[in-house]
Amino acid sequence: MPSLCEETKDTEHTLSEEFTLDEGNYSESSLLDISFREAAPKRTSKRVSADIAAEITGRLMSPMRRRESKAIQELTINKLHYDSVGLVGREKETQTLHECLSRLTASMEGIEPRKKELIYIKGYSGVGKSTMAKTLEKPMSKLPNGIMVRGKFDQNDRDEPYAAIAQAFGAMCRKVNRTAKQNPVRAETIVSKLGTEIYLLAKLIPELKEMAGPNRGRKSSFSDSADYDAGQKRWKYAFRLLTRALGSFFSPMIIVLDDLQWADVSSLEVIDFLLSDTQNENAMMVIGCYRSNEVNAAHILTDKMNELTDKKDSCRINLTSITVGSFKVAEVNKIVMALLSLDDESKTQALANLCFKRTNGNPFFLIEFMTMLVEEELLVFNIGLLKWIWDVKAIENATVSTSNVVHLLQAKMRKMSPKAQLLLEYAACLGSSFAPSTIDLIWQKHAVSYSQSFHVNEDVSEMLIALVGRNFLEIPEMGVYRWVHDRVQEAALSLGEARKPSFQFEIGSILYHHLEMKQLDDSLFDVVNLINNGNMKRKPEYAVLNLKTAEKALGISAFRSASKYVEMGIQLLPTSKWSSHKELTLRLYTIGAEVELALGNTEVMEKYSDEVLSQQSCTTLDKVPVYTAKFHKLSNVDLKYDDTINFCLAVLKELDISVVPSPAILLPVKALQSLLSTTHLAKNTPKEAFMDPPVMADPKHKAAMLFLFRLLYASYLSKNDFLLIRSTTRMVKMTLKYGVSTMAGPAFATLGLLIIAVLGDFKTGSYLAECALLIQKALPSKYGEANTLFASYNFVLSWTKPLQSCYAPFQQAYVSGMRSGNTEYSMWALIVHHVFLPYHMGKPLELTLANCPTCASQTQEVRQQDQTLFLKIFWQVILNLMGKSTETKRLKGDIFDGDEFVRTTSLHDAVYNHASLDLLMFFGDYEEGAKLAIKVGDAYQKAFPGFLLGMIEQFHRGVCLYAMARRTGKRKYKTRAAAVLKTIKSWMDKGNPNVQHFHSLLAAEQAALNKNNEAAEELYQDAIRTAARNGSLHHAGLINERYADFARTVLKDEEEAKHRIAEAVRFYTAWGAEAKVEMLRKEQ
Repeated sequence: MPSLCEETKDTEHTLSEEFTLDEGNYSESSLLDISFREAAPKRTSKRVSADIAAEITGRLMSPMRRRESKAIQELTINKLHYDSVGLVGREKETQTLHECLSRLTASMEGIEPRKKELIYIKGYSGVGKSTMAKTLEKPMSKLPNGIMVRGKFDQNDRDEPYAAIAQAFGAMCRKVNRTAKQNPVRAETIVSKLGTEIYLLAKLIPELKEMAGPNRGRKSSFSDSADYDAGQKRWKYAFRLLTRALGSFFSPMIIVLDDLQWADVSSLEVIDFLLSDTQNENAMMVIGCYRSNEVNAAHILTDKMNELTDKKDSCRINLTSITVGSFKVAEVNKIVMALLSLDDESKTQALANLCFKRTNGNPFFLIEFMTMLVEEELLVFNIGLLKWIWDVKAIENATVSTSNVVHLLQAKMRKMSPKAQLLLEYAACLGSSFAPSTIDLIWQKHAVSYSQSFHVNEDVSEMLIALVGRNFLEIPEMGVYRWVHDRVQEAALSLGEARKPSFQFEIGSILYHHLEMKQLDDSLFDVVNLINNGNMKRKPEYAVLNLKTAEKALGISAFRSASKYVEMGIQLLPTSKWSSHKELTLRLYTIGAEVELALGNTEVMEKYSDEVLSQQSCTTLDKVPVYTAKFHKLSNVDLKYDDTINFCLAVLKELDISVVPSPAILLPVKALQSLLSTTHLAKNTPKEAFMDPPVMADPKHKAAMLFLFRLLYASYLSKNDFLLIRSTTRMVKMTLKYGVSTMAGPAFATLGLLIIAVLGDFKTGSYLAECALLIQKALPSKYGEANTLFASYNFVLSWTKPLQSCYAPFQQAYVSGMRSGNTEYSMWALIVHHVFLPYHMGKPLELTLANCPTCASQTQEVRQQDQTLFLKIFWQVILNLMGKSTETKRLKGDIFDGDEFVRTTSLHDAVYNHASLDLLMFFGDYEEGAKLAIKVGDAYQKAFPGFLLGMIEQFHRGVCLYAMARRTGKRKYKTRAAAVLKTIKSWMDKGNPNVQHFHSLLAAEQAALNKNNEAAEELYQDAIRTAARNGSLHHAGLINERYADFARTVLKDEEEAKHRIAEAVRFYTAWGAEAKVEMLRKEQ
């Protein structure tokens, strides 16, 4: 007989004494009411001595003893006490995690600054990362509006994009849906905030369909994108809208994402986008758990973590990293003591040493190892002695082959019935979680054919509950089963390793053929992955299925996943694919070209494109998608604008559209002729025609419009003004003849700009811009809305309407651009609305300055370099004026350093010179300002024709030139100043309401030069009144300065001069230009 440990040797205690000895370890509630995982021996251990066994038998024969035995079993003292383990050895890490939650809740109360919390919990598999995150559930349950949700990335479903994020948001949406009857406002508000994006997101989160209801439109209005990158941007912004909407009701919001090491790139981008949302003030925490041993320096997760670290300050993110390691021997002993409800560490030390040796201190492995010891009767509770007994030597000999937790789990599973093992294999194929109805379907269709001993009417639910009892599965919410750990799923998946491929294919085929259409659509990635992973024959049927999945992946901008499904779909095509399955083949290759371009795989894109272009059976319309891919490569990747123009012209020729006349030397003449004729045609078309216009139906015409717009874009970038005019006028004429299309609005807005810039016809230009807005409003697609709004108000209507009226349209353009993924125009609208417009209109600088960091964060986030650059230039101007920089007249400071600025385009020169001129003028260096004005000339208008800031730059040039003309009397200043006045007067005469005080001041300066002092005084005063009435604080201060100079140098009226300086100080102070105010006070 093997020797027993010390605990089994003492057999002298009576039953009551033994109970008294251990009862201090149990409270009444823990004994009677506790609910936890139990591992009980099935029979009396064979390793207990015969004498002890006889004594136990004798005791149990007594009725009293039988009652006591029953009571003891009911008290569960003969079970491993898993609930007592808690987070032994994790006190410090747990405290750090809970401090993060305390900081988040303190920010909700205004005690701490509002910041999001990002927490990484890293360590090896099984060390308790997820368990640590779960410790927040208890404090979160005390917060009435708080929510904590979980998503898990799956190693076996890495092609399914956004999987864990969809799980987490799906859980939140289910909570909203469950309470919709009691709280309908919440659901209605969320639907309202999401708009049509709710149906975009519903492709991934089916719960949103229920939330939206059956009676709403189902098509996103931003679907017709001409930009491959736009779809991904649109998706990220849609997730941001959803987070804001849910966060307004659930606060704080905690999202736990397990196994980040398996996250797809798209998911990581969304996580980044949500955390960096500086406009979302709701309390939010993201906890990312990952296996540190599987994430090296080259891993995509490492790159994303580094990016988030770099911008944590600008995006207001508190970043915390928690490392969870394996246990040391002392901690293993504490866990063993807790499981056995013992408080003497010396009694369990030997067992703990062996457990550490076998499990290397891995917590999950340790728990499973202890459970296995009980099930194998190597660790037995002696009911008579009320003691756990074990033999360390016997355990050591019996567990030599227990090398890792997967092997241990497999051994445990193989001892179960064949039915249970088969069910485990089914469940493992379905991913990290699954619905019972799905596995029931598989059982009915597959299990019977697998073994004749299995029956269709088998109670699968009962078997699932049994697997929960064995701690393989858990039920996180009603109707959902989930593996307790991915190692358990791994063990189950490898039970039938040899038959795994055919097994997966058979299960995938069952789901494909028997799921309802809605269920199949919701589970499409899972089903197709099972089929693709199996022993699949080359069948067009499965090529069609891969095409459908690729289209779904493309629709949610999961380009890497789409690429894999396209590749598989092409492999499944027969050799005669172009003759037998042309439409299927064409669609696979064209989607392939699109997604490979989006991924930057230009060689593969060219291969797919050339395959299509080489087919004589393909028409020009068939080729349009690959032509589009080639256009984007030439324009956006190669940056070869001249080649892009030639390519567009060639495609248009195939579409029977001629743009360049023959001979080409006639292009300038034909361009001006077409501008005049199209202008005449458009302005004589009543507005009513655009309120409910016919929609262009001919696919050939729509394709021509798209490539004309692309030609317009390439012509603008290459400064080919005549081709720009020709492409624009051709688009407008086609719209008037055939109906509106996606790019009709931008075409009319561009024509309005050309009419103002080339013909100087403000009235007609404004009319066409208004027509563009009517067209855009009538279009079902809103992709071009940001272009149309920005172009109409920035380049056209700002010259005919008060600038104040442009605020709302720029905000609308920003929102529309973000929703549609058109971030280029969205960011232009953002900085014009929040910085350029308020600064140049003289709004308080403090308010404008407050907008700069947020705007910069957004422009950098979507990688719009020009917008970021121009924003920083004027941000530095504002800092100089406010006295928050050591410089005044130089563009140099913490935000922007002009000495290091490399100007690569004429637009860069124009904006830099504009900002420099502002500083020279406001700080009174008119000599340098005039030199710059002469040097620059009308370069701004040439670089950025029609841009609303151009009218202000022209005015500031005139101020500096007139100041020097009056000071020196030199002709070079006089003639140029007079030319500026003439230009501004022509704008005013044509109906520009924003330049009246510009004209009055410059006319006053001209009158002073002409020694018409009375007229000059009247004009100065009119300029001051107009500027003040418009709220132009900066210009009111400037005009008072110029009036003071006139009073002092011409009228010799020192008292009036002092009064005007005092007024200038008052206006500049209200504007917030402290550095300017300080300069004026020193001069006094």
